[in-house]
Amino acid sequence: MHYLVFFLLSYWVNGAYAESYAYITNQGDNSLSVINTKTNNVIQTITVGYRPAGVVVSNDGERVYVSNPESKDISVIDTKKLQNIKTIKIGSGPLAIAISPDNQSVYVADWYEDSVFIIDTASLSIRDKIKVGKSPSGLVANPNNKFLYVANRDENTIMTISLAENKIIDTMNVGTAPFGLALNLERNELYSANVRSNNVSVINLKTKEITNIAVGSFPYAIEIDNIGNRLFVTNQRSNSISVISLNEMKTIETIQVGEYPEGIDLHPNQIHLYVANWFDNIVSVIDISTLRVIKEIEVGEGCRAYGEFISH
Repeated sequence: MHYLVFFLLSYWVNGAYAESYAYITNQGDNSLSVINTKTNNVIQTITVGYRPAGVVVSNDGERVYVSNPESKDISVIDTKKLQNIKTIKIGSGPLAIAISPDNQSVYVADWYEDSVFIIDTASLSIRDKIKVGKSPSGLVANPNNKFLYVANRDENTIMTISLAENKIIDTMNVGTAPFGLALNLERNELYSANVRSNNVSVINLKTKEITNIAVGSFPYAIEIDNIGNRLFVTNQRSNSISVISLNEMKTIETIQVGEYPEGIDLHPNQIHLYVANWFDNIVSVIDISTLRVIKEIEVGEGCRAYGEFISH
């Protein structure tokens, strides 16, 4: 019986997620590296727009959307062909990018126009534009398709947008210069990485109570480990990942990674954490059971991968 359980577990970990890929934006050479997460090798490099930063994979894994702030457009990637199939001109400085649970809408935060654009994924055209706070830098969509949360870096707020009405229904004050966001439905909490106050704001979405937890220097993006009840936070200027216990509400460990880590995403196997390190052009792979870096993958120049970049 023990052997059967081991076999089934091994199949689940190694087989069920054999086709997951990591899509890494490389700002320095205007490309997208595609990593096969089973072998941890780069299998393709795709040319995108100018100075790509944000990235999101559709929930069905069929498309990848890349924000290109300096060419002011979105690249649309077909994951079967591994080709750039469409360029959508948008705003003045698209950065953060997210997708609706039904894959019908892509949300893009425009840094310079203080707005969120909504792209219709069927027509690949702009459907709407919502005015938000100053320098929106982070986005996360609620899986129930009702709300979108927006971090406004230059006014230290997070806004809640009702997607039924496409209007702001709530504004919350957090730490200084909020950037990356993450949503934890199991705990009904929203997390904000606050770049200039070097902390993470934990927001109870029912009571609106906020707890701030100290992390490293210039925290940028956040990933959730629901099994271990932890958060992983990239710290740009500390070259590290802060590990936060949500049971203890404090940082319990620090993992050293590459130089200037930004994007972070947990593999569907719930074991391997991928981190894009901007200044040394590598992706660190961390085993979250041991909290150790087990692999470094060379990608393109200036890798950022800001967003949910691993297909599920």
